[in-house]
Amino acid sequence: MMETAQFMLTYTVVVLFAMMVLGIYGVVTRPNMIKKVIMLNIMGDAINMLFIIIGYRLVYPVFPPVYEKHVGFREFLSGAVDPLPQALVLTAVVIGMAMNILLVTYAIQAHRLYGTTDVRDLADVLGQERREGP
Repeated sequence: MMETAQFMLTYTVVVLFAMMVLGIYGVVTRPNMIKKVIMLNIMGDAINMLFIIIGYRLVYPVFPPVYEKHVGFREFLSGAVDPLPQALVLTAVVIGMAMNILLVTYAIQAHRLYGTTDVRDLADVLGQERREGP
């Protein structure tokens, strides 16, 4: 039982690191702003899951971080998950949502003003405007 849980935990951590690398790769290599936002979401979700796994314990039974009377205090301390990573992830989800709204708003505005969401084309257009002046 414990070997299977350890294997699944290791497998999950490896997959999450692969998702983080995929997110970084997508942000660096994709020129489309919307694809960059999607890759940032993938990377952020992988990091959030990694934080949740850090707070998890490989013991049985696992308790939520709320003390109940029918569980002994020592048993609760040895089996309760850590609530701090859960609180950090909750905060990160809210900040990530605000960041996504802001980035998608920028992409929509760039498409309205310049007709493209390709960062290479935007760099050319903005560079020309800068050279020509207002």
